[in-house]
Amino acid sequence: MKHKGANYANYRNRLILLIIALISIAGLIITVQYAKKSDKIQRSLSFDWSIDSTENEEIYVIATARGEWQDGEKVGNQYEIELVNNSNHAIRNWNVTIVVEEGCTIDTSWAGFFSLGGDKLMYKPAEFNEFVPSGARKSFGLVMYSPNVCEMNEITLDYYESRALKSYPAFWIFLVLLSAAFVVFIFSEYVRIKMENYTKTHAAYKNLVSESLRTIANIIDTKDEYTKGHSVRVAIYSKMIAERMGMDEHDQERIYYIGLLHDIGKVGIPASILTKPGRLSDEEFEIIKRHPAMGASIMKDFSSIPGVVNGIKYHHERYDGKGYNEHLKGDEIPLEGRIICVADSYDAMSSKRCYRNSLSYDFILDELKRNAGTQFDPDILKHMVAIIEDGYAPVSDAEMEDYEI
Repeated sequence: MKHKGANYANYRNRLILLIIALISIAGLIITVQYAKKSDKIQRSLSFDWSIDSTENEEIYVIATARGEWQDGEKVGNQYEIELVNNSNHAIRNWNVTIVVEEGCTIDTSWAGFFSLGGDKLMYKPAEFNEFVPSGARKSFGLVMYSPNVCEMNEITLDYYESRALKSYPAFWIFLVLLSAAFVVFIFSEYVRIKMENYTKTHAAYKNLVSESLRTIANIIDTKDEYTKGHSVRVAIYSKMIAERMGMDEHDQERIYYIGLLHDIGKVGIPASILTKPGRLSDEEFEIIKRHPAMGASIMKDFSSIPGVVNGIKYHHERYDGKGYNEHLKGDEIPLEGRIICVADSYDAMSSKRCYRNSLSYDFILDELKRNAGTQFDPDILKHMVAIIEDGYAPVSDAEMEDYEI
């Protein structure tokens, strides 16, 4: 479940990033389309030079007469005209119309094309759809003859705006969102890779620990061929109990490891006693009773598995206080000891021993239930009974070999 949850979170984060990226891209596309639409809006500005109408204008046209001369009945003049773009955007496809006196004639012109139509002097740039960038000026002019001195006061500029995308605030907003999504994606991928490497390393170490402890458990059990696999089975049953008690995965693993080591004290018990086929003498039983304390002494400095000493030292205490070695009762017995006690007792009854065959299913259930509240913690025992009744116990040798925490 832990790995599934991590995968779900990983997919969820990627989906969120994808949604942000798609929204940002859509926003950029909308901004571009809006910019294109705005780019097609025609604007018209009129200037009356007689009242200095360009004082507050960002875009304007100014016409200057450079000198006049008389040529028969008409007056000649050279006009210098300049388009000034002080706005923050370019203009394109522009033209200028100037009101002049009727009867004028064009002599020469430069930097574009002039034409006359009644009292209108019209100008178009030499290049089609010519751009005038932001901050630029465009100069053009002509020599024209008119019946009288011509004052170019009424000027009209028609043009299309050509705004850069960067001039739209929405562009920057969506660009920042897209950049942020990209940065978050890169960072999340970095974290994911690091976590995957950590998970693999952790799994390798976890496997090493599990295999090492199972090896130790096998060494313990080899002293008695009839108890081969006992420590592993007790560990499995203990973890099943812990799971049904609602413990988290960390505590389930911890209980499993404690189960593997619960009989480590038997390394100090003579094999002749452990494998004796008949009834033990009182003296031999007293020696057997030393193994929990001996195991606790062996593991007293082993702090990597919290509660390991409690599980080893107290797994032969009884809930009614008549166990050994310290005669604790009820909740005085550490939880690890109470769990191991139930799992250990079940496996002892369900396994063949040197002095008897394994006991029957019904006998074991009756014996466990009969000792609820005396030998066993009833709140723990009910979970073991449910495990048996649900068919999860006993575990077979094949299941035991393939078991992974």
